[in-house]
Amino acid sequence: MIKQIFLIKRKPEMSFDEFKKHYLEVHAPLVKNSFPEIRKYVVSLVLQRGKETAYDAITEIYWDDLETIIKIAKTDTYKNDIVQDEERFMQRDALQVILTEEYPQK
Repeated sequence: MIKQIFLIKRKPEMSFDEFKKHYLEVHAPLVKNSFPEIRKYVVSLVLQRGKETAYDAITEIYWDDLETIIKIAKTDTYKNDIVQDEERFMQRDALQVILTEEYPQK
Protein backbone atom coordinates (compact mmCIF):
# COMPACT_ATOMS: atom_id res chain seq x y z
CA MET A 1 0.00 0.00 0.00
CA ILE A 2 1.20 3.51 -0.85
CA LYS A 3 0.65 6.48 1.44
CA GLN A 4 0.69 10.10 0.31
CA ILE A 5 1.57 12.57 3.02
CA PHE A 6 0.50 16.18 2.46
CA LEU A 7 1.97 19.04 4.52
CA ILE A 8 -0.53 21.88 4.23
CA LYS A 9 -0.41 25.58 5.11
CA ARG A 10 -3.59 27.64 5.21
CA LYS A 11 -4.01 30.87 3.26
CA PRO A 12 -2.64 33.80 5.30
CA GLU A 13 -5.95 35.68 5.31
CA MET A 14 -7.79 32.66 6.71
CA SER A 15 -8.14 31.96 10.42
CA PHE A 16 -7.29 28.50 11.69
CA ASP A 17 -10.95 27.87 12.51
CA GLU A 18 -12.04 28.85 8.98
CA PHE A 19 -9.33 26.59 7.56
CA LYS A 20 -10.38 23.68 9.77
CA LYS A 21 -14.06 24.08 8.93
CA HIS A 22 -13.46 24.21 5.18
CA TYR A 23 -11.01 21.31 5.24
CA LEU A 24 -13.16 18.97 7.30
CA GLU A 25 -16.62 19.96 6.01
CA VAL A 26 -15.91 20.72 2.34
CA HIS A 27 -12.55 19.52 1.04
CA ALA A 28 -12.16 16.14 2.75
CA PRO A 29 -15.69 14.99 1.78
CA LEU A 30 -15.11 16.22 -1.79
CA VAL A 31 -11.91 14.18 -2.08
CA LYS A 32 -13.37 11.05 -0.45
CA ASN A 33 -16.54 11.16 -2.55
CA SER A 34 -14.62 11.82 -5.78
CA PHE A 35 -12.22 8.90 -5.49
CA PRO A 36 -13.58 5.58 -4.20
CA GLU A 37 -10.08 4.15 -4.76
CA ILE A 38 -8.95 5.80 -1.51
CA ARG A 39 -8.39 3.12 1.14
CA LYS A 40 -7.92 5.45 4.12
CA TYR A 41 -7.97 9.25 4.56
CA VAL A 42 -6.66 10.92 7.72
CA VAL A 43 -6.50 14.66 8.44
CA SER A 44 -4.32 15.72 11.38
CA LEU A 45 -4.57 19.34 12.51
CA VAL A 46 -1.92 21.14 14.56
CA LEU A 47 -2.59 21.82 18.24
CA GLN A 48 -0.42 24.93 18.54
CA ARG A 49 -3.35 27.35 18.46
CA GLY A 50 -2.24 30.97 18.57
CA LYS A 51 1.32 30.06 17.59
CA GLU A 52 2.37 30.15 13.94
CA THR A 53 3.63 26.79 12.65
CA ALA A 54 5.26 25.72 9.39
CA TYR A 55 2.13 23.73 8.49
CA ASP A 56 -1.45 23.69 9.72
CA ALA A 57 -2.34 20.13 8.72
CA ILE A 58 -0.81 16.82 7.77
CA THR A 59 -3.00 14.61 5.66
CA GLU A 60 -2.41 10.97 4.84
CA ILE A 61 -4.15 9.25 1.95
CA TYR A 62 -3.68 5.52 1.42
CA TRP A 63 -3.87 3.89 -2.02
CA ASP A 64 -3.41 0.35 -3.33
CA ASP A 65 -0.58 1.32 -5.67
CA LEU A 66 1.30 4.14 -7.35
CA GLU A 67 -0.52 3.58 -10.65
CA THR A 68 -3.80 4.60 -9.01
CA ILE A 69 -2.30 7.89 -7.82
CA ILE A 70 -0.98 8.63 -11.31
CA LYS A 71 -4.38 7.82 -12.85
CA ILE A 72 -6.24 10.03 -10.35
CA ALA A 73 -3.87 12.98 -10.95
CA LYS A 74 -4.78 12.94 -14.65
CA THR A 75 -8.55 13.07 -14.15
CA ASP A 76 -10.65 16.15 -14.84
CA THR A 77 -12.13 15.81 -11.36
CA TYR A 78 -8.72 16.21 -9.78
CA LYS A 79 -7.49 18.94 -12.13
CA ASN A 80 -10.68 20.99 -11.92
CA ASP A 81 -12.64 20.27 -8.74
CA ILE A 82 -9.94 19.25 -6.25
CA VAL A 83 -7.27 21.76 -7.28
CA GLN A 84 -9.83 24.56 -7.52
CA ASP A 85 -11.03 23.84 -3.98
CA GLU A 86 -7.46 23.62 -2.65
CA GLU A 87 -6.85 27.13 -3.95
CA ARG A 88 -9.71 28.38 -1.75
CA PHE A 89 -8.13 27.46 1.58
CA MET A 90 -4.50 26.38 1.27
CA GLN A 91 -1.25 27.83 0.00
CA ARG A 92 -0.65 25.47 -2.91
CA ASP A 93 2.85 26.89 -3.47
CA ALA A 94 3.76 25.76 0.07
CA LEU A 95 2.18 22.31 -0.29
CA GLN A 96 4.59 19.42 0.25
CA VAL A 97 3.67 15.93 -0.94
CA ILE A 98 5.65 12.87 0.09
CA LEU A 99 5.02 9.35 -1.25
CA THR A 100 5.78 6.59 1.23
CA GLU A 101 5.45 2.90 1.79
CA GLU A 102 4.66 1.97 5.38
CA TYR A 103 6.54 -0.56 7.45
CA PRO A 104 4.52 -0.83 10.68
CA GLN A 105 6.57 -1.71 13.75
CA LYS A 106 5.25 -3.42 16.84
